[in-house]
Amino acid sequence: MSPRPDVSEERKDQILAAATKVFTERGFFDARMDDIVAESGLSKGALYWYFDSKDAIIVGILDRIFDWESSHLDEILEREVSAQKKLELFIETSFQDINKMEPLMPIFFDFWSLSVRNKTINKAIKRYYQSFIELVEPIIDLGIEQGEFLPVNIKETAVAIGALFEGTILFYAYFTDILNLETQFRTGLDLIMDGLIVKS
Repeated sequence: MSPRPDVSEERKDQILAAATKVFTERGFFDARMDDIVAESGLSKGALYWYFDSKDAIIVGILDRIFDWESSHLDEILEREVSAQKKLELFIETSFQDINKMEPLMPIFFDFWSLSVRNKTINKAIKRYYQSFIELVEPIIDLGIEQGEFLPVNIKETAVAIGALFEGTILFYAYFTDILNLETQFRTGLDLIMDGLIVKS
């Protein structure tokens, strides 16, 4: 008798996809676990087997998104190019990932607001920011070592790049009628690079 296949990851993906759709349509606060059950097509028991609360589902959604983003960004660090090119590719790839996830922005804003008071969600988002900083820092360090970048504070510069992304997204949420997301990102990138690169 052949062993029973492990479908746990498939079931988790099914639940997280359903939850993402429900959260996007209804908002986190109005969404119920029963709504996610109905959208997933699974039983309530199956849902609670993998996720015992909406908070746990949020962490699952965030972890999947962050892991997917990190896998793209890790590849850039391995490329045999200058530090400046790595940083430009890193920011460009990050922007492309964010652009693909624009339809999910409403639920991200729900998550960010929840993270102020919810320790579980706060920890998940903080873990993402920390991983982002840890990916950027070696690029800046390499640029300084190779004489491409000015001798800036590495961590503070990495945080400034992260703040460029988060701040631009926040402004875009309020000014979608007058602000072009890509143009604003590139303006911020140009300013950062101009203050970072050693002028010949």
